[in-house]
Amino acid sequence: MQPKYRYPFTAILGQEDLQLCLVLNLIDPSIGGVLATGDKGTAKTTTARGLSQLMGGAVPFVNLPIGATEDRVLGSINLEALINQKTTVIDQGLLAQAHLGFLYIDEVNLLNDYLIDILLDAAATGGYPLEREGISQWMDSRFCLVGTMNPEEGRLRPQLLDRFGLSVTIHSPTDPKTRSKIAMQRLDFDSDPAAFYQRFLAKEEATKAQIHTAKGKVHTIQIPINVQECCTALAIQHKVEGMRADILLLKTARAYAAYLDQSIVTVAMVHKIAPFVLQHRSKEDTPPTTSNNEDTTTPPPTTAPEQEHTTDTSANSAPEFQLPKQLQEGLQFAAPKKSQQQELELVTAPPLAPTPYPATKTTEIAVTTAVRTYLKTGVFRKTYKQRTHKTSARIVFLVDTSASMAIDQQMGYLKGMIQQTIASQTSKKIHYAIVGLYKDTAQILQDFTTDVAKVTALNYQLTTRGKTNLAAAFIKVAELLGTMATTTVQLFVFTDGRINTGAPNPFRHAITTYWQYLRKISHTTIIDTEMGFIKLGKAKQLAQQLQAAYIPIQVG
Repeated sequence: MQPKYRYPFTAILGQEDLQLCLVLNLIDPSIGGVLATGDKGTAKTTTARGLSQLMGGAVPFVNLPIGATEDRVLGSINLEALINQKTTVIDQGLLAQAHLGFLYIDEVNLLNDYLIDILLDAAATGGYPLEREGISQWMDSRFCLVGTMNPEEGRLRPQLLDRFGLSVTIHSPTDPKTRSKIAMQRLDFDSDPAAFYQRFLAKEEATKAQIHTAKGKVHTIQIPINVQECCTALAIQHKVEGMRADILLLKTARAYAAYLDQSIVTVAMVHKIAPFVLQHRSKEDTPPTTSNNEDTTTPPPTTAPEQEHTTDTSANSAPEFQLPKQLQEGLQFAAPKKSQQQELELVTAPPLAPTPYPATKTTEIAVTTAVRTYLKTGVFRKTYKQRTHKTSARIVFLVDTSASMAIDQQMGYLKGMIQQTIASQTSKKIHYAIVGLYKDTAQILQDFTTDVAKVTALNYQLTTRGKTNLAAAFIKVAELLGTMATTTVQLFVFTDGRINTGAPNPFRHAITTYWQYLRKISHTTIIDTEMGFIKLGKAKQLAQQLQAAYIPIQVG
């Protein structure tokens, strides 16, 4: 049962940026939502739910628990109507309920991959097909996605991250007076929620009216040429991918102008909202800065977030994912053209371990089929759902691009194998990522993506540099994986095994780091790139220590 009074949106202190982002999405829902990341207990959840109370039910605000089942998210058959009225009635899922409103997910970074895929599909198409026993219906679902998360608990998939129109980083207030006021206001609210809400009722109504006025005029706001050029320059400066940032800068600045009851967007307004659009898209090392030329008139922010209790679980299953046939039978790649070109042959590699999608319980009953059988025969028989197989796997290429790898044949082979792996998996849903050694440490060169062209382009840009710190690379792989199930991950390590930095005994340190962080990965393969007349065999030793599959390069 929902409480009658939630903490008022306008009573929240210290979270003006988050409040402004939420308000701007109310004014122009096409902005696409807000992601709030930050410390625990900083009112992220309270602020989001306060928005729902502020709008008084005029805009749907639907909570999606991270453990929700597929039926709850997409919709299901109403059993009461089916049994008593012998008619098929669909109970809307959470996605359909959020149509033209907000879909809120607390701890969004812990959402399982299957639900993330559903969200991405719905966000891209404005709806989804509901397929159930005998039912096939399109469900409209255009919503603003509001997510909150603590980055210490894991990363967010880049595809989902980009779907959030705006993002805000939340910090605990450091001003003693502000912290004291937050604490005392929370005590007042807990003691008498109704009286506390009445104290802020006039402010709530004024803010609501301001939002309605802005919503009515947002499409009449003028955007001068200098503002358009400013947005383009910011997008280029921060090296964002695609055109989404350019469009969102314009939309968000326009909504901000409407909220301030202005008729034209200014450059100062663009600089005010730019960090919200760019900070989770920027490829620059330094985050975008905000302008202090204008103050937001957004109401102030709050206290500790409320707790959400969820007990649902979700599931799915998948067939085996095998190493590409070409790699199992032996591949031949040509190194980059040289005066004396040599052919490189890959020996037979063992098949990879199965990589299931989050699995469904085999005992799940096909309710509609069972009930229909009962209505026809008068006898209830358990009928179980057939598994829906979804081919999905994650492949991580850990590439040793250190100086010891600076042989054209090695790099040509490495790039060729990566390319062949990608090319052979075009019919399956594979997420690829690349981690590379860099300046005596390591970095994530490409986060997980299904965009083969992006991985291919990056693959051909690989260059050699620095020493080999494989321990640092293993830590980066662990960071890349975050909280996702490692049973769906295939790790390919391209190295000559000459690990020469990171600790007094770097080889042993790399092995220890692997077993500490990556021991649960379903399958690891060491691709031995060592060449020349004198071979140390370090990559083979590494494979033995990691209990990993081993594939040497053979020069013929």
